[in-house]
Amino acid sequence: MDSSAESPITRLAQLQALDRQLREKTELRQTLEAELAALESQLLAQREATRAAQAERDTLDTRRRELEAQLESEGAKMTDRRMRLNRVRNEKELQALRREIEVGKEANQQLEEAVLYTLESLDTVSAAAGVAESCLAELEAAVRQKDSDCRIRIEQLTAEVSRERHHRDQIAALLDTDLRQKYEQIFERRGGSAVVEVRNGTCQGCYMHLPPQFFNELQRTRDVRLCPNCHRILFWCPEPLESAEPSR
Repeated sequence: MDSSAESPITRLAQLQALDRQLREKTELRQTLEAELAALESQLLAQREATRAAQAERDTLDTRRRELEAQLESEGAKMTDRRMRLNRVRNEKELQALRREIEVGKEANQQLEEAVLYTLESLDTVSAAAGVAESCLAELEAAVRQKDSDCRIRIEQLTAEVSRERHHRDQIAALLDTDLRQKYEQIFERRGGSAVVEVRNGTCQGCYMHLPPQFFNELQRTRDVRLCPNCHRILFWCPEPLESAEPSR
């Protein structure tokens, strides 16, 4: 159809169809971007948790090695004391050495208990670190796939929005400025429902019956008329209103 032959109300209906598509695709793009941001935040948190678990494991492992080294050193000292015990003949030195041996036994026992406690803690922490590392690997794989899929879809939506916005601007340029602004105000105020069809004398925006004379006038003219009740722009045609064809 020649665009010059189209009435303002027809152009408004086409504009609304495009505006709805633009709103839907823009919101979808924003949703996908928010999902990506949430996944990145989740991934960052998991990385921090994994690093913390690994650091705790490494600290305990270092502590274990230190305790085992001390225990080995004390064991060597205890062996040396026992060997000296057979060579000492002075009673005073003998008593002192026996005291060293008793103190050494107590120290070794404490070290053994510390090593055992550290090993038990290390087992627990190592298991937790392993779980954290496994979760991180799974999450990184999932994020890579989701990120790839989302970014492809976001690029598609961005291109579609750009094309449809250009088409929208072309149609909007054909409308009177005051009429376009009025439409845009109603579109925002009514949640994307500015232009509505009239069926059997009923406004499909508020479902109120139009006054008979008003409806008769609406059928005879293509002038822009507003619903007396909901103040939406009314569109009447013998057949159901067809939305503007979506851009491909």
